[in-house]
Amino acid sequence: MSEAEAFGQSLIDDFPEFIAAYDFLAEVREEVGKLTEAQEVLQRAAMISPNNSTRQRMVGDVAARNQDLPTAEKAYGKVLQRRRNSSLRDIDDYTNLSRVMLDRGHTAAARLVTEELRRDWRGNQQGEFAVLVMESLCANQEGEPAKARQAVEKALVLHEALKNEGRSGTVSEKLALDLAHACLVTGDEENARDIIRKIAAENHEDRTMIAQVQSIYAKTGKEAEGQALLAQVGREIVELNNRGVLAARRGDVEGSVRLLMEAAERVPNLQFLVNATKAIFTLLERKGWDPSLARRGIRFLQLAQARDMRNARVISARDLYHRVARKYGVAVVPFTASGMFRSKGGF
Repeated sequence: MSEAEAFGQSLIDDFPEFIAAYDFLAEVREEVGKLTEAQEVLQRAAMISPNNSTRQRMVGDVAARNQDLPTAEKAYGKVLQRRRNSSLRDIDDYTNLSRVMLDRGHTAAARLVTEELRRDWRGNQQGEFAVLVMESLCANQEGEPAKARQAVEKALVLHEALKNEGRSGTVSEKLALDLAHACLVTGDEENARDIIRKIAAENHEDRTMIAQVQSIYAKTGKEAEGQALLAQVGREIVELNNRGVLAARRGDVEGSVRLLMEAAERVPNLQFLVNATKAIFTLLERKGWDPSLARRGIRFLQLAQARDMRNARVISARDLYHRVARKYGVAVVPFTASGMFRSKGGF
């Protein structure tokens, strides 16, 4: 047992009602590949707090990753039941349940959940998009390839419209992967590849997300194609990062900042966002405060925080920003609990 795992277990032993300790221990165990043990810990926490929908969703997520589909279906079902008529309801509550039902071969039940999604989110573009994606997957499993293809074509059009309106970020990555899956099973490998390439690039350090990408290719019998795509994305990321790092080593700090900002704009994953943030504030520390450049650095830091507020690299980047801002007497922009910044000016 690792030191972190032992610490988490001791917290639970000493404070069995401290729910955050269960989350910590589950995260540690999943990080080292102990999915079954992580699921068990989250299920214990869910028993302590049975009416907490967020916790039930966590159980569903880890059970799905663990291929314990009955438990995932039960947990996701509880989430949907409790959130259905509340302000906390979410499109993913429907698609999570429908996806697991499809994986279990419960196609008729998955279609019923999709019809419920259609009713509850009528008139909402994201809801209509989700319905089309899940309808395509249902039709494919029902042996209706023409209907599956028609639905995914409509979904792609709506996805493009959301992107053009600047609202593609409102579509969860899980649902975007469902769209890629629907593209793959209907023979549209080009669109599937484009969607997955973007998700893989932005989450290349997230083993959970990469595992979901691999799962999609495995379901469609295209494991080799999936591995090749992920390897290619990995090489491109290394190349992008190395350009900026090499420029910094040559002493070209401004060139390094330019290249790392370009990388973060093209692929806003955690690594690039943190690297660009640190490069910007290192330059500002040496050359003096530049409000325009500082705003870009803060935006990259905000995006990094939104991805993983507790990550050590994100914390290090934030500390650098604070230090440089204090050096020049600039007010530090405070964070909300969600990791976003509250606007106070002062740039």
